[in-house]
Amino acid sequence: MKTLVIGSTSVIGTALANAFCALGEVKTAGRRDADIFFDLSQWDSPVAVSESFDVVVLAAADFGGTTADDLIRAELVNSVGTLAACRLAQQCSARQVILLSSIWASHTPQDHYFSIYSLSKRHAEEVASLFCAQHAIDLTILRPSQVYDAQGACRAHQPLLYRIADDAQAGNAITFYGNNDARRNYLHLDDLTAICTRVAQQRTTGLFSCVHPQSPRLSEIAQAAFAAFSQTGTLRFLSDKADIPDIPAQSPDNAFYASIGYWPRIDMNEGFALIRQQRELGK
Repeated sequence: MKTLVIGSTSVIGTALANAFCALGEVKTAGRRDADIFFDLSQWDSPVAVSESFDVVVLAAADFGGTTADDLIRAELVNSVGTLAACRLAQQCSARQVILLSSIWASHTPQDHYFSIYSLSKRHAEEVASLFCAQHAIDLTILRPSQVYDAQGACRAHQPLLYRIADDAQAGNAITFYGNNDARRNYLHLDDLTAICTRVAQQRTTGLFSCVHPQSPRLSEIAQAAFAAFSQTGTLRFLSDKADIPDIPAQSPDNAFYASIGYWPRIDMNEGFALIRQQRELGK
């Protein structure tokens, strides 16, 4: 199997490129440090590529913001850029495209965390479905929940989780705003890469949520962190602050996991243990 991973410098893209090496040759595409130069924002600049790939994996995205420029850029990169990636897959004679979307794509305007990222990722799913159907390319859309890793490379997008780890490691009190013991769903990067490689091996197609079977509350996440770092700490909710909202309910797609023979294996206890192990190795 020969794979092209788009998103050569993203945390997920790098991890996927390493994981797919077990299945065969892997090349990367992106704006820098890549085998093939490819800019999702330059849809009108087709890539001159002569080699073929079996699978193209799109693992790059723009997370947007609130300004007008943020909205335009996110829509251009995530939606139009996905079309450009599908066109590249067609040029490479790929038989399958794996689109790394986000569970945020399922959010609606009524959800607290709805944003241009949610909207543009859903548009990306829709345009990829259209293009791949028109050109007879198998399409797999995966919607992972909040992704984290042991090294802390995901800290920029999951600051709350790593702050919990930092406070637990130091034996500090862990504090949360408000009174709501909100639920979260975290998926370890190792589980996500395992899911993606199995999808490619089995030519699984369709739209699937990739969430962990457990959606613990903040207090449970904090206790898992204390336990992993062998600390006895305190937990406080700051009632004078605004509540942290829940994320929309996320149920694991058991039929999908059964079809690929893999369920996410790393829960919060093991996840924090891996973070501790990595930090101790880095000392």
